[in-house]
Amino acid sequence: MLGILAGIIRFFGMHLPLQSMRIAMYRKAGIRMGRVSEFGGNIWLSINYKNLINIEDDVIMAGYITILSHSFLLSRLRSISWKIDAAHIKDYYTEKDGFFPVVIKKGARIGMHAVILPGVTIGENSVIGACAVVTNDIPPNCVAIGVPAKPVRYFNSVTAISDKRVAGGRKTRSNHQMLYVKCKTCDVEFCSMIRCDKKIFKTLDLRDNCYRCPNGHKNRYDKRDYYYKA
Repeated sequence: MLGILAGIIRFFGMHLPLQSMRIAMYRKAGIRMGRVSEFGGNIWLSINYKNLINIEDDVIMAGYITILSHSFLLSRLRSISWKIDAAHIKDYYTEKDGFFPVVIKKGARIGMHAVILPGVTIGENSVIGACAVVTNDIPPNCVAIGVPAKPVRYFNSVTAISDKRVAGGRKTRSNHQMLYVKCKTCDVEFCSMIRCDKKIFKTLDLRDNCYRCPNGHKNRYDKRDYYYKA
């Protein structure tokens, strides 16, 4: 009976016409979601086990994304009668018997048809490319693509991605501030997903950029609408 109810809730969470409705259904199912900027249709989330998926503020999620928070295949490895080196499975098995929390940090962006597997944390402001399969943690401020997804570039800013590719796993982080705007309909403050310093900001052409606020209102914004948070 619980499985049938979960299936019904997931169906509405995937297919309701308004973003706010889809978010409300998944929250009702126990998904922890902040003030998400974009939440597309046909997003499949594991809801059979509550509080295992945490999506923070200002996240952008395109459509047709799959997020799994449990894996019975991995949790059953210890019951296999074959002789398996424990070192090979220790990264997969936990005391939660196959339940692995997924965390999507603030400002992350997930492309269409991406698949996020159990136990993954996606860092702040990182971008997951379309059709990527995320099997391991993704560091902050990077672009990750491929199967399995791996970081290929790190940000100098959201508006200017560094051409320096990842070398030897070294990570760099941006110190630039995020720009914010206020919704012209409901006056709610939200993140514009543009990160740059004041010198770069002066050179940017920010005419008629279109954003949707957390309440679903879509407006166009000019350069004078952007500001840094104190």
